[in-house]
Parts: sequence; structure tokens; C-alpha cells
Amino acid sequence: MSEDQGRHGNNDCVVSLEHEWERRNWMQWLHCSEQELRHAVESVGPDSDNVRRFLRQAR
Repeated sequence: MSEDQGRHGNNDCVVSLEHEWERRNWMQWLHCSEQELRHAVESVGPDSDNVRRFLRQAR
């Protein structure tokens, strides 16, 4: 059972652009446009900490 928790526990740390509602939530949480969000994910990958740092440095 602990193996399952470890496998699924990191979903909150991954920026997903798949669904419109996910993009909207990430844009709201990170205070950025969809274009900025897509560029950040393409540049540094979907890890939310990396995306947050990338967006902060871009400003």
C-alpha cells in the first residue's frame, strides 16, 4: 500500500496542460498567461517548482 501512495503522491507537483480546467488553475495559481505557462513547461518541463522559478526569473 505504501508503494501506491508514493507513486500517486507527486501529481500535485506536475503542471499538466492536457485539460482546459488544469491550465486555468495553473495560470491562476502561478499568475501567468496560458502562453507564459506553455513556454515555461516547454523550457523546463512539467515540475511545478521549476515552472514557478522559470516564471519568476522571466519577470
